[in-house]
Amino acid sequence: MVAKKMRVEGKPVTNYHAVLKENSRPPSRGGNTRAWHRHSFVIDGESYSFLALGAKKWVFVGDTVSFDWKWDGTGKYRNVDTASVEARNSAGKIVVRGERGTKSWRTAQTRLPGRRREWKD
Repeated sequence: MVAKKMRVEGKPVTNYHAVLKENSRPPSRGGNTRAWHRHSFVIDGESYSFLALGAKKWVFVGDTVSFDWKWDGTGKYRNVDTASVEARNSAGKIVVRGERGTKSWRTAQTRLPGRRREWKD
């Protein structure tokens, strides 16, 4: 089955959150600033999500947003096409937010640092 792209046009966002999806790293090792996060938001009671770098919000609550999306392979999740995300602030101007780059996935597990006082980081 070929997934057909659908479009959401000019709808207000009512809820937004991001969750870390990669292996965590302590701040002394660079932290999770550019780690992969799952971003999800709610529009008209329907949930949409996508993977992107960093926890920076792409859309703020109250913004109106337009984007393309398609169902995942199971038909359970609505996956947003990140290249098509267009957010407009309360004044109606297009704003670009979020980390829009790319990088490979982090596969190494973190280990405790050599110094005991850094174990709490």
